[in-house]
Amino acid sequence: MKGDNAALLREWLRPWPESLGVAEAVLTQWPEHAAYLVKSMQARSPAIMAATEVASGAARRLMAGEEARFAADYRWTCDRLRDEELFFHREGRYRLSTFGEALAEVYSDADYMDHYVKGLLLSQLLWYNHAATFEMFLNRVVGAAREPFSYLEVGPGHGLMIYFAAQSPLARSLEAWDVSDVSLRETRAALDRLPIHKPVSLVQTDILQARAPAATFDLIVISEVLEHLEAPDRALRFLRAALSDEGRMFINVPLNSPSPDHIYLLSDPDEARTLVEGAGLRVVSMELFATQAARIESAVRNRLSVSAAIVAAPA
Repeated sequence: MKGDNAALLREWLRPWPESLGVAEAVLTQWPEHAAYLVKSMQARSPAIMAATEVASGAARRLMAGEEARFAADYRWTCDRLRDEELFFHREGRYRLSTFGEALAEVYSDADYMDHYVKGLLLSQLLWYNHAATFEMFLNRVVGAAREPFSYLEVGPGHGLMIYFAAQSPLARSLEAWDVSDVSLRETRAALDRLPIHKPVSLVQTDILQARAPAATFDLIVISEVLEHLEAPDRALRFLRAALSDEGRMFINVPLNSPSPDHIYLLSDPDEARTLVEGAGLRVVSMELFATQAARIESAVRNRLSVSAAIVAAPA
C-alpha cells in the first residue's frame, strides 16, 4: 500500500515538476508520509496546484543541495506538532501561554529553531491549508492590486510571500518587520538566494512596543504571526494605524492549531472576525481552509486546524 501511495503521488504530481521534486525529497526520508501527501495534493484545485508549483520552485532554490536535511527536519517538525496536538485535544488549550515560555523552550534554542524553521518551510507546500492560503495571497490579494502599492509584511520568515509580492509590477516599495534581528538575517539570506530584482527593506521592529508608525502602507501582510503573541489585538491596532486610507490588510491566523510556540488560541471563525473588527478594521472577505481540506463545520466542531485568511480594510 505504501508503494501504491507513492506511485499515485508521483503520477498526480507528474505535471508539476517542482512540487514533485519536493515530494521526492520527503518520500526518501519518510516513505510512510505518501498517504498523507496523496490526500493533500488530490484535494487541491488547479489554481492551488499552480500556486503550490511556483512556491515549490522558490523553496527548492532555498533548499538547493540540502534537500535531505530539509526533508528530515520536516519529519522532525511533524513529530513535535503531533505531541502538541495530543496535549491540545486532551487539555483543550495550548501548552504554552506566554512569550517568555516560548522564548525559553523554542526561540532561545538555536538547534531546535534550525530544525523547526526548515520543517515549517516544507509545511507551506505540503499542507493543504497552507497551500490554499498562499494561493489566496497570490491571486486574490497581490493579484487583485490595480494601482501601485507599498507593501509591508510582519514576520517574513523565509521570505516567500514578500518575494512573490515583489514579482508584481505594481509593487513600488517593499518592507518587512520582525522583532528578531536573527530572523531578519535569515530572511535576507533567503532573499539573496531568490531572483528578486527590487530592494527590500528589513527593519527590526517590535509592534507590541513601538509607538505610532512612521509611515503608512497600501498592503500590509501578517501571516501566521498573531498566534505567537500575547496581545494580538494590540498588534492589529498598531498595524491599522500603519494602513493607508484606501489600503488592505491580509491577515492569516490559524484556529485550533497547536504548535510548540503558539500561545494565543482562536477556536472558531467568529473569534477571528471579532479580533480583526476590534482593531478598527472591516472584514472585506474571509476564506477558511481546513487541514486536508476537511469540511469547515466539521473541522471547527472537532477542533482541527483551520487557516482563517482575511482581507480587511479600514472601518
